[in-house]
Amino acid sequence: MATLTGCGMAPASAVTAPSPATPSWEAEITLTNAPTVPPATTIPIPSPVPTPTSPPPTVTPTSDLLSLDERLQIFDEVWRIVDEKYLYADFGGVDWEGLYPEYRARVMQAQSRDEFYAVMINLVAQLNDNHSRFVPPAAVEAEDATASGREIRVGIGVIVQPKPDGGFVQQVFPESPAARADIRPRDRIIAVNGRPYTASDGDLQGAVGTSVRLTIARPGAKLRDVLLTRQEVRSSILPYYRRFPGDIGYVSVPTLWVHDMGEQVSGALTDLVAGGPLRGLILDLRSNRGGWGDVLSAVLSHFVRGQVGVFFGRDYVRPLVINPPAGPDLRNLSAGLVVLVDEDTASYAEVMAAVLQSEAQAIVVGTHSAGNTETIYAHALRDGSRLWLAQEGFRLRDGSNLEGRGVVPDVLLDVDWTRYSEDDDPQLLEALRLLGGGPK
Repeated sequence: MATLTGCGMAPASAVTAPSPATPSWEAEITLTNAPTVPPATTIPIPSPVPTPTSPPPTVTPTSDLLSLDERLQIFDEVWRIVDEKYLYADFGGVDWEGLYPEYRARVMQAQSRDEFYAVMINLVAQLNDNHSRFVPPAAVEAEDATASGREIRVGIGVIVQPKPDGGFVQQVFPESPAARADIRPRDRIIAVNGRPYTASDGDLQGAVGTSVRLTIARPGAKLRDVLLTRQEVRSSILPYYRRFPGDIGYVSVPTLWVHDMGEQVSGALTDLVAGGPLRGLILDLRSNRGGWGDVLSAVLSHFVRGQVGVFFGRDYVRPLVINPPAGPDLRNLSAGLVVLVDEDTASYAEVMAAVLQSEAQAIVVGTHSAGNTETIYAHALRDGSRLWLAQEGFRLRDGSNLEGRGVVPDVLLDVDWTRYSEDDDPQLLEALRLLGGGPK
């Protein structure tokens, strides 16, 4: 299941056992008295990570077990990287050194490749920071495909966010079975083949040619059933944008995790400006759980300049400096800028909202964001697996740290916007009112 979730993380970097993480940005960053590191980003988690108290899953032994030497090398490398680079020197109260003999024994006893990876997942999950994680090789491939924003998957062509009472449709891909059935963003899938939708249904992927019957709820409309046949779908994750009366632009950015999202947002803003000067803009970051550091910088570049904060590790700091954009300069909108956030706005999306609030005098509307802003770095391991590790925090120029606190809205409007149509969305209507956009 690919979702638009994420953490603050740095771009993936190739790392061998003895080597430090190296950046994969176009522009290299050199730190004073610190190793060279990549900028932060957030990444989706394609499969659930066990909680620290969860036992490794039961796995039927197979013959593809890595050799003992290979397993111990991977284990020692992961343990060492965490020991040396983890953001918190006290490991958040976890006895990291004490975990070494326990998990080394588990690694030695593993009876299959899957069981070994389950042990490694569980080891890193002990950090319990909602960011750091171990990703087995197959899941690494899925992460990379999702980050491309152009992966081919077999399914109905949606991205769904599980909710307690159904699956909230975030994106519908063009020319997909869902699009042909008139399923739209903001719809909710409440039943699958007659039973209630659950998180395990994910994005309703499956084998080519198989059918699935969905019950769809749409704000202000009656329930309806649709029968879809799964097919190969190109999953293009795109921003949504439109122009409102009063020369107010609106751009919804679903994720920062797609590598070219910065270019896409720049294109959206260019199209909006081409339709005539904008007086104001609404930037919708609701349910955006973060993404790549270069995407963060690219979007911010339309609204701010210069140093806007610092990332900090155990023994260094590095500035977040925003350079001029390739697209429109929107620093002087006469009506201003409004940013929409909710409790699912996380990581670099939170950093973006906070920087715009403090540096561009943007008005933030919605609910408190997630307060989960650590930067994670990718460490490639010898077997093709990956360690994502929280190595940096972030502070605004005034010293404010969003971790555990989140972005505090200027206008607190605590409603579940996912239950409203775009025309009736209270937070969007408030943003339009603040910008003098009037009724839609």
